[in-house]
Amino acid sequence: MASSTTTAPAVPPTRTDLVLIPLAGSTFGFVSGVLTSSQLASKQFLAENAHRLPTTVQGWYFYQKTKNYRVLYSGVIGGLRTGARLGLWTASFVGLEHLIQTRLLQPVLSSPTLIASESIREQARAIKTRWLSATIAGVSIAWVAGRIYRLSRYAATRRFLLGASLGLVSGATYDLRDWLKTRLPPPTNT
Repeated sequence: MASSTTTAPAVPPTRTDLVLIPLAGSTFGFVSGVLTSSQLASKQFLAENAHRLPTTVQGWYFYQKTKNYRVLYSGVIGGLRTGARLGLWTASFVGLEHLIQTRLLQPVLSSPTLIASESIREQARAIKTRWLSATIAGVSIAWVAGRIYRLSRYAATRRFLLGASLGLVSGATYDLRDWLKTRLPPPTNT
């Protein structure tokens, strides 16, 4: 009997930021939505019931109880809505940045038809390009948001600049981290 060794199929490494960044965005959006929606619901409840405030202790008890339930319900609904929206936008940005990086920039920099010399191709692969892919993704997401929310020209221009600058900072931070990993000595376990 011949022993056959089976090897597991090669799985490409998963970038953890494809999951962690949208999760962090959703969490931040949920907390922000809970806070803003509950404050709004509290003021709305007071405005709706200002003409009939309770006069007894029991009335105040039920007034506060009802108000607290409405504030809690509105806060959770607003938090889920804002968290989902912010999570979707951050997932779109991170996914688009990853797509541009892996399907557009890396194949172009390692293409033998575009770059004939192997030594130049090696140098081109060493170039950090996350800043470029993140900037393109930031501008693209800003354009889509401007179209969806029908922003004015002034607001759309500000969103383009914000998307480009935040994308540039995000990608440059990753490039700096990767560059520092190659320059710093490995950590020692003592």
